[in-house]
Amino acid sequence: MIRPIGRFLAAVGVGLCLISGTGCRNTNFISTKDEVRIGKDASAEVERRYKVETTTADARRVAAIGARILNHSDRREGVPYSFKVIDKNDVNAVSLPGGPVYVYRGLLDLLGSDDDALACVIAHEVGHIDARHSAKQMSQQIAANVGILVLLKGKTAQDIGSLTTDLLNLSYSRSDEYEADHRGISYAHKAGFKATGLLTFFAKLQEMEKGKQQGAEVLRTHPLTTARMDRVQKIIEKQDYRFGR
Repeated sequence: MIRPIGRFLAAVGVGLCLISGTGCRNTNFISTKDEVRIGKDASAEVERRYKVETTTADARRVAAIGARILNHSDRREGVPYSFKVIDKNDVNAVSLPGGPVYVYRGLLDLLGSDDDALACVIAHEVGHIDARHSAKQMSQQIAANVGILVLLKGKTAQDIGSLTTDLLNLSYSRSDEYEADHRGISYAHKAGFKATGLLTFFAKLQEMEKGKQQGAEVLRTHPLTTARMDRVQKIIEKQDYRFGR
């Protein structure tokens, strides 16, 4: 149910779009400060729902790769990036607004010791954060629960829970995925990883899809297409990203 203040905020958002004449597609109503606050609330909910690793060998590996990627990314000022492992068998990785990145146990098991592939996946998620893709999505949906709940001052546990579920299942547009891929392979290459690691990851996902194996949640939130794979291949060849620096 949309509360009265929610209806007001939605009306304001829609009104601003109409006045500007450009629509909401490229408009962000969410500030960086709000993103960080939203991410903090959602991260706390994630860590209430799931067992999250921060001190295991895998968690240290993910954090170290994340820190290395950050040193070569378009890191946003005022955003507290973090990298943790969710002990869940889904083959997935997610980024929340304002910095949190989570890598699922299933993804680590799929990739094994391949740091190049893992770095590219993490860098892809950092790319989403740097490009403010989730903030854009929330702004586009400002008349729906995702946009309204995060702007309400008096959030309840139910509000935060609903928001977190929405964020964990957020589906990005094709252009957002392309941009995150481009940013990700650039970050990974600059950090000394092989950008071809993303293609390795894609190939593993394709095998999972063919075998109809369970757990490939990333295919739902980050759809894999031939066009997306071809695009990454062309970027790697054009920029000569075949080898790490």
